[in-house]
Order: sequence, then C-alpha cells, then structure tokens
Amino acid sequence: MSIHSRSLFIAPLLGFCGVIGISVFYYPLHSRPQLPEATIVGVSPSMPWNGVTVSSKGRIFASFPRQNLTKPTPSVAEILPGGELKAYPGGEWNSYSFANSGDSQFIGINSVVSDANDQLWVVDPAGVGGKPIKGKAKLVQIDIASNKVKRVYAFNTNVVPDGGFINDVRISNGFAFLPDSSLGALIVLNLNSGEARRVFSTDVRLRSNQALKLTVNGVPYLNVKGRLPNGNMSVNPVEVSPDGKYFYFQPSGGPRLFRLPTNLLTDFSISDSKLAAAIEDMGPGPFNAGMTMTKDGSIYFSDIEKGGINRRKPDGSFELIAQGPSSILVWPDASRLGPDGFLFFPSSQINRFAGNSPTGKLQIQYPFHMFKVKLPVSSFTN
Repeated sequence: MSIHSRSLFIAPLLGFCGVIGISVFYYPLHSRPQLPEATIVGVSPSMPWNGVTVSSKGRIFASFPRQNLTKPTPSVAEILPGGELKAYPGGEWNSYSFANSGDSQFIGINSVVSDANDQLWVVDPAGVGGKPIKGKAKLVQIDIASNKVKRVYAFNTNVVPDGGFINDVRISNGFAFLPDSSLGALIVLNLNSGEARRVFSTDVRLRSNQALKLTVNGVPYLNVKGRLPNGNMSVNPVEVSPDGKYFYFQPSGGPRLFRLPTNLLTDFSISDSKLAAAIEDMGPGPFNAGMTMTKDGSIYFSDIEKGGINRRKPDGSFELIAQGPSSILVWPDASRLGPDGFLFFPSSQINRFAGNSPTGKLQIQYPFHMFKVKLPVSSFTN
C-alpha cells in the first residue's frame, strides 16, 4: 500500500505551556476493500498518548500518561486545526514536578472525556510509569469555553486505596463513573455533593482473567515472564448508553460484556450485593481498551487483537469497520465520537512498554498516531 503524506507543521519544541511542533500525515488505513478509510488526524513525535475526546465545537484533546519524573509531558494537549499540539489548559496544570503536591497540577493522567455540556473531565490517577502515587488520585473538571479549571474532585484512600488506578470516566445525570483498572472496582461520584462510593471491590467479573490467551495484531500478548501482563487489565472499557439508562463495562481482555441500570448505581442506599445481583451479562466482549456507544445501540470497541475498530451491532453480532496497518496502529485505545460523525481513537502501543513486552525492554516506535473513522449513518438513528 502506498503512503501519501503532507507535512502541515514542523517546528522545534516551544515548551509544554506553548505549542509542540508535529507533522500530520493522511492516508487510508484499510486492509479490506469494503472497510471505510481511517484518517490520521495527529501525530505525537516523542510522547506516548492513550486517549482522545472531541468537544461539540470539534476541538480535539489528547491525554499523555507520564512515564517517569525526568521526562516531561504536557499531560493534556489540544490538537489544533493545523496539527500542532498545545498544552491544555496550560500554566501550572501542565508543569508538575515531584517536589510539588500536585493538588493543582496533573501528576500522571490517563484519560480525557468531554461531555454534552462541553466540560472536559481529566482522570488523574497520579500514575508515574503506570504506578499510582497513594492518596493523589483526582478528577479535574475544565470548562472548555473559558479554558478554566472549574472543580477538582480529590479521592481519599477509602475510595481509591493504595495501588488503585482510576483509568477512565463517563459522565451522566450529575454523576461520574470511574473504573479502578488495577484492583478491579468501580467508583461512583456525585458531582454536586462530591460524595464518592467504591463498589464491586470483590466481584470477579471486574477482574483480570489470567487464563485468557490474548494477542496483539496476531502476536501473543505476554511479558518477559511469559505471562499475560496484568497492569490495567481489570475493568477498563466503560460506557453509558446515550439515553443514560445503562452503564456498560468489562475487563480489557473480556471475555464478557456487562451492564446494569445507572439509577441503581447512583442510589448510594443500595447495597453492593444488590447492585451485583443487577449486573446483566450481555455476551462476548473483545480484548479492547475503549468503547463508544451510539444512538442506535451499537458499541464501537477499540479492538486490540484486530488492531482496529470492531462494531457490536444492536443484535449482538460483530463487524470490523476499520483496521491496520499493524505497523502504526498498535493497541487502539480510548475512543470518543466527534460532532461530525467520526470516531476518534489513538494508537497507544501499550504492549510495547517494558513491563508489557516479551523482552522486558521498551519497544515503542515513534511517532504515535491519532486516527478517525466515519461511522455508519445508521448508528445515529433509533
């Protein structure tokens, strides 16, 4: 397959509170003639990213997990129309150092999600190289219109205990739902009162299944010990149905997809055991790092094994809608839907990090790519 590229912007690094120069390339990413074209919409030349979200006005934001305390990261950046990356919202929020408390800074984030009211929610597990700093997990709310931090929700160790790693978030009806992907649990946060609750801490349906045989682009997913890397393999992909009635979740590796009514989750008087009894098994769930649900009931999975986007139709059947090439689309991660009907998702290369690779050494290949693919029109109709 030929590759056509067009350089939009190349410049030196200007600082994480300014603009980071990148090149953007455009070419189709389909291995089968019937698959729609996926387009590269951004490139990160020297920093890994693992998530993306798009506001109602089409502004694109990406998340950059912190790998260590010596190599800087913008944590959150906006992908500008010309392809540049601009640290967001800038200032102290994007300039954390270990000597600081991190209470008003991004320590080590893992996800960005915008909601229907154009609020940007930044999930900060305070992770450094995937290891969280105890007692520093928080959720940060930013008003996109004003580009100002509106509120910070700090989690105590009763909600996110030592070793807990909040991975993603969904917002619905005044509540936030965050998976603890390290220990296997769910945090429910009342956004008005700030009260948070931890549920399903002992439910195996939220836990990583070490017996699974998983692959990434056809290669067994094993670490240097020949085992399935655990890391953030417990409950990770989450979603709320467009009507707000159901919360969907599964461990990254599956193998099952689950849901339960959100009105039960948001009622803090309901016991954990009664909540557990309300969980519904929805059938197979692929090895994935993110899911996005559309109005018709389709769920679009960032399918890690196939290296693309896999659609679960409303009838429960699956179809691959975008894929490869495997050289640059490795571990498609957290996806979000844009206002133009495109699904945006990054290649995060999680399997190539030292703790997850079969050699025990860092195998990532720069640059990192961000993609989008047009979804079927039927996805937006009832």
